[in-house]
Amino acid sequence: MNEESGERESRDGALMVRVPAGEFLMGSDLGDNDEQPQRTVTLSGFWIDKFQVTNEQCRRFLEETQAFEAPPSFSKDDFAGPDQPVVSVAWDEAKAYCLWAGKRLPTEAEWEKAARGSDGRKYPWGEAEPSHDLAQYTGSEEKQPLRVDAFPGSASPHGCFQMAGNTYEWVNDWFDAFYYRGAPDENPGGPLSPTFEVAVARISVFAVPGGGSLTLGEVKRGDRFEILGRDKDIYRIRYGDAEGWLPRKGGYAWTARVARGCGWDYIEDGLRCSAREGFEPWYKSLNLGFR
Repeated sequence: MNEESGERESRDGALMVRVPAGEFLMGSDLGDNDEQPQRTVTLSGFWIDKFQVTNEQCRRFLEETQAFEAPPSFSKDDFAGPDQPVVSVAWDEAKAYCLWAGKRLPTEAEWEKAARGSDGRKYPWGEAEPSHDLAQYTGSEEKQPLRVDAFPGSASPHGCFQMAGNTYEWVNDWFDAFYYRGAPDENPGGPLSPTFEVAVARISVFAVPGGGSLTLGEVKRGDRFEILGRDKDIYRIRYGDAEGWLPRKGGYAWTARVARGCGWDYIEDGLRCSAREGFEPWYKSLNLGFR
């Protein structure tokens, strides 16, 4: 049964639902490390789209603004239906659409509350284990995202559709796998900038892009550094009181934004309301859209 919430229509014709102020359980002590610890979070009231942004809505935006090139998915018949969610859009493109529509991307905390309500449920529909009658994820006969209004019986307590499966959804926050350890309990908005905790033994930091012999020092396993910017495959970072450059290598430097919700070609573990994912802001995928 849906919790009480109003509805309104926004500039892009999307229905929005009102999520009232109050507490909810965020994260999971039984989930992955980046979901821990579970804690009680208090949010102000907010509005969020009832459905994922559709191809039809994105086409209208692009016709009016020509803000960016059409998503690659528009050229694929199985992904270009007017009522399918738009996919293969970068984070900046999703943000540009939201500004045009007079809205914004939800914070990670807002997204999770809209998905699970205030009772700490595992999935938007409750505790029942996933099936292809409840959500679109890997193993389905349909190898593409479904209409945004599919599975009405799986809507969240606040009436939001497709918050588990169909497509991952960009949210506003930078991704930090350790953010929950010290995040505020009231209106958390995510890290102010991307931060990374070192998982390898040590990394040399250089005074100039590309490295060379001008080594400033090393960050070691467990140290944290702030990512200030990127020049191709070189990252400018701040560690302690110093700034330097770090060549990008797999496993220790990335500038990810949070995505939530799970894609049509991902495994069912990602359907949990507390499950988190991070993608670099320029990343585009046929499994990734927004609301």
